Amino acid sequence: MVGITGQGMVALCELLVAEGKQITGSDTGEVFQTSAILQKLGIRVKKFQKKNITKTVDAVVRSSAYGDAHVEIAAARHLGIPVMDYIDAVAEIFNTKRGVLIAGTHGKTSTTALVGCMLEDAGYDPTVLVGATVRRWGKNARAGKSEWMVAEGDEYQNKFLKLRPEILIITNIEYDHPDFFTTKKQYEQAFRTLVSGLPPRGLLIAEKNLKQIIVSVPCPVVWYGIVGKPEGRHMELNKKAALLVARRFGIARVKAKRSFDAYEGVSRRIELYTSSDADTVVLDDYAHHPTEIKTTLAYIRRLYPKHRITALFQPHTYSRTHVLLQDFTRSFGNADEVVLMPIYSSARERKDDFPPDLFERLLQETSKKHSNVKDVSGIKEAVAYCRNLVPIANGRVIVTFGAGDVWQVAKALATD
Repeated sequence: MVGITGQGMVALCELLVAEGKQITGSDTGEVFQTSAILQKLGIRVKKFQKKNITKTVDAVVRSSAYGDAHVEIAAARHLGIPVMDYIDAVAEIFNTKRGVLIAGTHGKTSTTALVGCMLEDAGYDPTVLVGATVRRWGKNARAGKSEWMVAEGDEYQNKFLKLRPEILIITNIEYDHPDFFTTKKQYEQAFRTLVSGLPPRGLLIAEKNLKQIIVSVPCPVVWYGIVGKPEGRHMELNKKAALLVARRFGIARVKAKRSFDAYEGVSRRIELYTSSDADTVVLDDYAHHPTEIKTTLAYIRRLYPKHRITALFQPHTYSRTHVLLQDFTRSFGNADEVVLMPIYSSARERKDDFPPDLFERLLQETSKKHSNVKDVSGIKEAVAYCRNLVPIANGRVIVTFGAGDVWQVAKALATD
């Protein structure tokens, strides 16, 4: 498996191991949060190199981050070994089952875990694939024995169009992944195409504000939402969607809510690295889109109304930072202090394709919207800066944001 440490790739590994498959894999050599899961599975992660691909390999599954020019993909092609994209491997499993797919720009990981745990508690024994570690299971996937499978649907590169769900949840649609979807219209069309593939006896469960985007549905549809401002109330919305799945399955409302009460969350989603009442509370969150940051900060502010909140943000990908720059600058209103880290690049983009002063522009524009903005040069500098923050009477909250390796800052601070 090429790019094995990705969240989705690790979840797929767990399902394949449960089927008795022998897995080997490679990646950059960087330590990821998923590394511990692979170690538990007995999979040794090698660094990318041609010699990892031998004639003993039956098939190669690759992360979407790596194309045909990658050294291991080229080696597999040369040896005549079949090469399969990650989503095609997932589709081979998902499309043989009755599927519940959770899609949307934000909230799909938590909603997938909620639905998966709820169906498990109700005795449906589902197979579940999540884009993060589910704390209850200590892993990203659950290998069930029933006909049902719950999966997170990734819109990037139109991956979710390979999947054929019976039940589809769409949590929201907001422009993202500008390196692939060059316009908002293209992005929205991907979701419309996904909806068009639902079977007549299927079910669409969608957030009510999507009525203007999703106008044609080939099956019954249920719209859901909450009254009042949604900022900081994302888990309420996720539970609303999951309750509608419960209704479809005939699961009693009280039983579903009991499952929600027992829900322990997933990794990198408002994840506590200290006790919740520590003098300095340390949190980490995967938020890497302006709306996600804004929503998560609103939620944290509700939890800690008098604390001083330091938001440490590591932008994820040059393309997203470039296109959504002004939106990012307006997303830190509930933070008392903003600390920006260098942009975390993706293997699928080239820094030279973007303005050389992109980070400086982000820093300058954010400073125009917020009175207390600083920058640090990397992980070590971020840790040092946070360690030097002076304790205050009302307490502090330090929250790290980003889809890269910024979680290492939270981990380092938690060991102090």
